[in-house]
Amino acid sequence: MIGLITGSGFYDLPDVVDGSVTTIDTPYGQVELTTGRWADVPVAFLPRHGSGHSIPPHAINYRANIKALETAGATSILATAVSGGIDPSMAPGDFVAIHDVINFTSGRADTFFDGAEGIVVHKDMSAAYDPDLRRVLAAAAAAEGIELTDGGVYCATNGPRFETPAEIAMMGRLGGDLVGMTGYPEVVLANELDIPYASIGVIANAAAGLGQETLTADDVMLVVEQCAEPLHRLLGRAVAMIGAR
Repeated sequence: MIGLITGSGFYDLPDVVDGSVTTIDTPYGQVELTTGRWADVPVAFLPRHGSGHSIPPHAINYRANIKALETAGATSILATAVSGGIDPSMAPGDFVAIHDVINFTSGRADTFFDGAEGIVVHKDMSAAYDPDLRRVLAAAAAAEGIELTDGGVYCATNGPRFETPAEIAMMGRLGGDLVGMTGYPEVVLANELDIPYASIGVIANAAAGLGQETLTADDVMLVVEQCAEPLHRLLGRAVAMIGAR
């Protein structure tokens, strides 16, 4: 089974058949998943902000979400991450196969190994975004004629506010290529449970201080709507490729 986690603007997957909503109980809370088949491959779908975009990024129950996907039987996870472009070569509408993360969040429950088990675990994060899944995304994009940048460093911020120009300038100097509010701790939690994870960064805007206009949520959502069709094709092709292996 493939777990699918989508972000802002992507609240359903119209190509999923035999879909049914399942409530999963986890030690961290209940999660509703839509399970079904896409390209004849079992999938479990989760919009991380809720079906009506009701959960802000800092309040998402990341541990419950990842644990629920593991409980449902997910053996890999494909995610989307609506982002601002820090790298000037990344324009609105571009797709990026993220390969690394810098965490600027605070206060989030970001590990399953919090000491309650009476053991200390140090999980390697050298390849937090699974290289094999990233290769599948690249092949899927090529098959669909969709341009995908292979590699980008994602900077995770708390939100729900957008970043300041000075913050973006700092992130750029540290090697950040794109910025968003939800990629962390999702990726590290998947790694802690040994679930291969890959994420497609959807560039919705130039990050603060790099564009000519004031950034608004409406502007972001307009670009996201325009990206929906190619993103669905990319994900669908990737799901089929993973299922065929």
